[in-house]
Amino acid sequence: MIQIEKVTKSFNERKVLDNVSLSIEKGECVFILGKSGVGKSVLLKAIVGLIEIDCGSITVGGLKVDPTSQETLSQVRKGCGLVFQFSALLDSVNVFENICFGLRARGLKFSEENLSRLVKDKLAITGLSEAVLERYPTELSFGAQKRVSIARALAVEPNYLLFDEPTTGMDPIAIQGINRLIIELSTQLKVTTVVVSHDIKSALEVGKRIVLLEHGRVVFDDKPENFKNSTVPLAREFQLGL
Repeated sequence: MIQIEKVTKSFNERKVLDNVSLSIEKGECVFILGKSGVGKSVLLKAIVGLIEIDCGSITVGGLKVDPTSQETLSQVRKGCGLVFQFSALLDSVNVFENICFGLRARGLKFSEENLSRLVKDKLAITGLSEAVLERYPTELSFGAQKRVSIARALAVEPNYLLFDEPTTGMDPIAIQGINRLIIELSTQLKVTTVVVSHDIKSALEVGKRIVLLEHGRVVFDDKPENFKNSTVPLAREFQLGL
């Protein structure tokens, strides 16, 4: 469970998150929707302690996210797989080593045979073939890079999968593929899934629950079918984009 209570965060006196409270239950797939710059990614990064909040509290799996405590923060991050907006792959190493990165960074020990099997298994989940393992990120399409970054997140067997704008910059076919993959991961692996984006079509397709942020506050929190009929002004704006 992820518990966010009265979280506030400002940058240079600009309040990005304003008293945000939100509970995400184990196994839920929650889509945090909002316009660009509304604080979606800030909230996601705060969940794993990459950004320190000004006030309020965040707990992940019963552990309080505290950037001043490396021990606790390490425990929180061990349970999380974060997929960055622009994949954040290492161009200097091949796909195999990119997928291994989190495992090696955590000092986890595997035989070469077991490591190879794990990497291939996670890659297969994303729909990519083993042929890409020896290739470098720059040799792959943007959509394939995103799938590799998802395989890297899955390699550490996370309880929580966090996606930051997973379909930005993709064509409609690639977007549909990534959306289907997120749905499959959420339902088949039973991981708690949090997706942040401004893509209303993806929100309605992927999310089992939609949280809408405006001016740093939650203005809607309900099922997708209720979002379609919402009278919240910003929700109606998004509906016009369908």
